[in-house]
Amino acid sequence: MIPAANHPMWARLIRGEVEHKFSNATAGLLVFNLRHEYKNAPGSLCRLIDRARQYFNKCENVLAEDIKQLFA
Repeated sequence: MIPAANHPMWARLIRGEVEHKFSNATAGLLVFNLRHEYKNAPGSLCRLIDRARQYFNKCENVLAEDIKQLFA
């Protein structure tokens, strides 16, 4: 199950406060791009969290271990 958008780890992940080596290269690239967007527009954090959650929902089976590690 994907955590709610208000889970603090989403914001920490996108702001770059948490480093995580994703098992899926695409997930790592997504987070890298979201961090870059956040640095250019910090006010867009909610939108960026929504994008991350959409991807995690779509790829939940592939990212199960990453989700467990990040949100445990």
